[in-house]
Amino acid sequence: MPDKQKNTKLFLLLLVPIITLLAGCEFKDIDKNVFVSIIGIDKSDDEDKPYKITLKLYVPTSSFKQSPEPEYAYLSQNGETLSEAIRMLESYSDKELEFGHSKLIVIGEELLKEQKVSEILDFLLRRPDIQMISWIAVGRPSAEEIVKMVSQGENAAYPALFNYFEDIGTESQYIVTTFLFDFRRRLTEDGIDPVLPIIEGKKKKKHFEINKAYVLVNKKEPYELSSLYTQTFNILSMNASVADLSTKREGQQFVARIDSINSKFKVIVKKNNKIELDMDTSLVGYISESKNQLKTEDLSYYSRLFEAEGEKFFTDFLTEMMNIGADPLGFGVDYNSRILHNKRMSAEEWNEAYKNAEIKLKVHADLKSTGIIQ
Repeated sequence: MPDKQKNTKLFLLLLVPIITLLAGCEFKDIDKNVFVSIIGIDKSDDEDKPYKITLKLYVPTSSFKQSPEPEYAYLSQNGETLSEAIRMLESYSDKELEFGHSKLIVIGEELLKEQKVSEILDFLLRRPDIQMISWIAVGRPSAEEIVKMVSQGENAAYPALFNYFEDIGTESQYIVTTFLFDFRRRLTEDGIDPVLPIIEGKKKKKHFEINKAYVLVNKKEPYELSSLYTQTFNILSMNASVADLSTKREGQQFVARIDSINSKFKVIVKKNNKIELDMDTSLVGYISESKNQLKTEDLSYYSRLFEAEGEKFFTDFLTEMMNIGADPLGFGVDYNSRILHNKRMSAEEWNEAYKNAEIKLKVHADLKSTGIIQ
């Protein structure tokens, strides 16, 4: 028993000095931080400092009644590197720049076309305070103009741009939503190409337009998707939950509202490195607009017309992507998942096979009604 008490005293004598050497947690009051909402990255006019970073900062208010209109502060700085620009920006504010609440990263169109995406991505991924679930987009004409623009009807302390990419805001078949983690996967993984939405700022009308996108093809200039092809990509990749598609065939002209989309595909490998792109797409909805009078008993006929139009519509998109060597849907990923690594085609062989692939596409349409007319 005396030995046990002696050991306990010895342990306590050793523990007390050790505890005094331990560092406490560093803590800063919330009023010593300023929160960044949007990060803009552009090409600067200075050759020695080619990067320009623009930050949109929340301006804290005590209540909505005190400041019902949106208020933001902005910081801009050029730098030889992105890290240098951030360090300089930190000297412009008396508070700590907090990036943990930033939800959107905008890359200037000019910088994107110079293929600096890999360098930008390296910076974004290494910083632990930038969320991987942030959205990433392209700013036209520049990221700075998009970051500094406040659209008409914007709420205080919540940028309107967030509503475009969140599920709680608008649901448009033309808006591509790309997360930072998915952008990194697509950029580094073989067999799939990244797609970034284009944000256009309309200063005179004070609103944003997001209905186009860029496909980033390895070692090639980014390819701009039209509004039509952006919509097609969203439908085939099932990024869109609803869509409106028009049909003009056999004297009929109507628009179908699609509220259920299911698309799946696979790559079928044939002899001599020949491949077939096999895709099935199911569309369920109703007719929302028509130039002609419609009959309910002819719904199956209208569905067949819609299927034929859809097959041409989607085939044109796939053909265009094959011609430019872009694979935004990920046929290459499907091919790699089906073939053992020691039996796969080389990258050059796959690119050649993909450009000359046979498209076998089938659309299954089910139009439930001709709409409600009272």
